[in-house]
Amino acid sequence: MTIDDIKERIKNISESYKEEATGGYISGDGPIPCDILFVGEAPGKTEVSEGKPFVGMAGKTFEGFLNSIDLTRSKVRITNTCFFRPIKIKESKTGRESISNRTPKPSEIELFREVLDEEIFLVNPKIIVTLGNTPLKRLTNFKAIGECHGELYFNEELKKHIFPMYHPSSLTYNRSEDFKTIYEEDWQKLKAALKSI
Repeated sequence: MTIDDIKERIKNISESYKEEATGGYISGDGPIPCDILFVGEAPGKTEVSEGKPFVGMAGKTFEGFLNSIDLTRSKVRITNTCFFRPIKIKESKTGRESISNRTPKPSEIELFREVLDEEIFLVNPKIIVTLGNTPLKRLTNFKAIGECHGELYFNEELKKHIFPMYHPSSLTYNRSEDFKTIYEEDWQKLKAALKSI
């Protein structure tokens, strides 16, 4: 299977999905093969409009930290656990519609299980970095990021090293200095882990 086959499968799955509202879809971005694969949750509005993962507000945070450990976007591959944008549509009393992101349902993540596995196989990374709880649960047996972030694990099924991290958007929600320090330390631990494998 090639990356074009993967893009075609994402398109077919996304366009034929009718159970819930979705707001467009994207595929991964970055070189193939690649030593480092970052796996996020699902695209948001900015990602869909630009056709690339991690280009919104969280993406800018992400890129800053990537640069802090001497990496650039051109040197890493970034993909998702769910490739379409899961949305909630609300109608206000005046009849105006508002659209917001929602967490992908387990069944939606399952739709793309083979696609993500195929991409991992093609990219053949030395290390997979999961960003947030959604990819963490998909690629490890952990239930929450708090119990395992900043440590290296081995996925026997995929035969790959997994490095769980908080999602960059968590810095927007959790503004405590303690959390920011933990988050910064995890990037330094990632830098060390990359040298160790």
